[in-house]
Amino acid sequence: MEWILIILGIFLFLFTILMFSTLNVALHFVHRNDNSDIQITLRMYRIIRYTLHIPIVQIDAEDHSVKIKEEKQTSMGQKKEKKKKISFKKLKNQYESFQKTLKHVQNLYRILAYFLKKIKVSQLEWHSAIGLGEASSSAVAAGTVWGIKGIVLQLINTFFRLKGTPSISVVPVFQGMHSETRLSCMVSFKIGHAIVVMLKILKSWRNSRRSSHVNSEYMTGGV
Repeated sequence: MEWILIILGIFLFLFTILMFSTLNVALHFVHRNDNSDIQITLRMYRIIRYTLHIPIVQIDAEDHSVKIKEEKQTSMGQKKEKKKKISFKKLKNQYESFQKTLKHVQNLYRILAYFLKKIKVSQLEWHSAIGLGEASSSAVAAGTVWGIKGIVLQLINTFFRLKGTPSISVVPVFQGMHSETRLSCMVSFKIGHAIVVMLKILKSWRNSRRSSHVNSEYMTGGV
């Protein structure tokens, strides 16, 4: 009996630490003409570290699919590589499936808005260069990109907790066609907040399914 209490106490202690732990997600995205590269690093307590590296290696023009190669690395130094092919049709099917799931979750946007406000975005850097072959077209394109970045920053500041002053730039390239973007930021949130949100979504989904089942029985006369 004492061993059971000790084990339960250890699990409770670890769960409490997890609830109050902060997960830091470092995002680095680089795009230059036809090449793109994404690196996501998860870190907690500067000890637990997991890195996901996704270079986009090829774009298939026939089926509009993107071939990527995932490179995973843990804090223990273990590396794994895996190749994937993501097509537009696959993304569309996943989106439709996600939309069906959302119909069963009541107050989803209110729950997500609560969680997003708990997320801190810091060290935001977003630098771009664009050229369309002509000076006038490149200048107009650079102005358009500036406007888009302004809208995105306003949305981030509205839905998230934006910390610090973002470093933003757009450079027009007047010699030839050119497209380049470098984006990096740090996203931090309490794991406990994420767990609470998942529990709220699960509860709302169950209540919606139960209500839908009751209404269905009522309409069919309980048969």
